[in-house]
Amino acid sequence: MRHQSVVARKTVLDRFVFLSLAVLFFVSASAAFAAPNTLRETKTYKQPKQVNAKNPKALYKQIMLRIDEIEQRAPQCQTEIFGLRDDINQFYSFVVADLTDPVDKTGKPIVADLQKGNDMYENCEGLNDESLKRALLKLVNNHISVGYQRAQDLVFGDLDNRDGWVECVYTGRKLKTAGEPSATNMNIEHTWPQSKGAKGIAKCDLHHLFPADSKANGIRGNNPFGFVLRPSWEEGGSKTDRDVFEVRKEQRGNTARGMFYFAIRYNMHIDDAEEATLRKWHKEDPVDQNEKKRNDRVQNFQNNRNPFVDRPDFVDMISDF
Repeated sequence: MRHQSVVARKTVLDRFVFLSLAVLFFVSASAAFAAPNTLRETKTYKQPKQVNAKNPKALYKQIMLRIDEIEQRAPQCQTEIFGLRDDINQFYSFVVADLTDPVDKTGKPIVADLQKGNDMYENCEGLNDESLKRALLKLVNNHISVGYQRAQDLVFGDLDNRDGWVECVYTGRKLKTAGEPSATNMNIEHTWPQSKGAKGIAKCDLHHLFPADSKANGIRGNNPFGFVLRPSWEEGGSKTDRDVFEVRKEQRGNTARGMFYFAIRYNMHIDDAEEATLRKWHKEDPVDQNEKKRNDRVQNFQNNRNPFVDRPDFVDMISDF
């Protein structure tokens, strides 16, 4: 039985290696020919690095990086890219499940509880500022990108879906849905705006994506977060004066911790005024059970956690995000 299991696992790995190399060739070729005006002439295009053909994780990351690059440079191929990325994600999840982890009743890999005994943060104890930021980055920077279409499906169908209802994080409006609704009704809020750096794998990082009423999301736009004294718009506790956007009390802490995570994960800087607001929101709206459960579920899909949900005290140990 043990011999059969080893043979079966080797077969799965060999199949993944073959598919990975084939897809890597495809996406590399696509980068050169899919959009010649934007891809061939750019000076930033890089040939893919050589990776270990027996390392599924390295192959997977290489493929996803190439796909992200094509998505940015060849938006006309977006539909095909969504499908390709989803296929790769699903196949990789089965490989990981078969080679390493057990699966739950839905077929999803069961990821080990990284928070058990807070062992994952052992090397962070006693650190602060830049040393703590570097240590946290090592813990969060190896996540598995689920792709943007899959991220939207997960937000509306799993992460923020409670008994068939999804609630706008800004207005509190609820929508009955089993999956992604019409974008004119409710869509994805990028807590860290796309125009300010949430691109590529950052665009689909689940730790900063939340469901939002389409109108409220558009009104927030890419405005920084802050306190509003004279609102030009308000609904459900959120408001704006067109310069800054104030989040309703129920979401303030979640928003702050999503921003802190993003700054660490992608080496981004939060402006001083916005950071001061986010620190207040972090304290006003502490981590609750729903946020902890969401962190667990995100980990199951992209294999990393938001450390500021697990350890809210880390915020005070970093003087400048």
